[in-house]
Amino acid sequence: MFGSFFKNFKFNKFGFTKIKPDIGINKDLVEKLSFKNKKDLLIKDRKDAGALKVKKEYLQKNYKLYANLLLKNGYVKIAEELVEDNIYPYVVMHILNDKKTKELIWHRDQYFHGRNFIGPKFKLYKLAIYLQDTNQNNGVTGFIPKFISPRFRNKYLDTIFAYLSSFLSIHPRLSIGEAVIFSGKVMHHRPRQKNDDFREAIIFSCTNSPNNLPSLKNDENEFLNVFLKSKIKLGIN
Repeated sequence: MFGSFFKNFKFNKFGFTKIKPDIGINKDLVEKLSFKNKKDLLIKDRKDAGALKVKKEYLQKNYKLYANLLLKNGYVKIAEELVEDNIYPYVVMHILNDKKTKELIWHRDQYFHGRNFIGPKFKLYKLAIYLQDTNQNNGVTGFIPKFISPRFRNKYLDTIFAYLSSFLSIHPRLSIGEAVIFSGKVMHHRPRQKNDDFREAIIFSCTNSPNNLPSLKNDENEFLNVFLKSKIKLGIN
């Protein structure tokens, strides 16, 4: 029921929102970006519930393509308007599901466990672009809005409460090329695939200043460095 209202969700209240790019992704660009027919370039990540990920050496070859996708298609510009903050992607992950990919359980990317803060110490956003029509049946990321998701200082209680309240979760329906941006503190999960239309997504970890990661900013082998150079080349402030 909540999914139909997803487009109206405000980021500050819900901790996530949908992005419809200025320029959509056509079939030719999807073909250029996709790794669905390049299985030998993928590696299974058991820590990510068995999802398939593009190997780092091939990921790096696509850094300029990913940076231009974000900038030329307007994803970053729209994301900044929605979250009312600057967006600087510093890590990219290209991920696919297959029949063996399991559910990625409810979790946060930043949280307290007792006195310890787990995750990056700076502002964290995740921006996920989907390369096919995606919904709950083929593994779209689901969210529990932050206003109904109290944060416990115990990751086990936090996860248990997420499962108990998951009937209030929202799994958006996204068209090819649409994206979501969400806070590192919002509760989210990836449901198990229920059909053969396997999910493929490009997920960027982002922060609000490149100065949060000076070592990445100055290393030309890192995505943040490539992104900053692409911004300058395209004349984007």
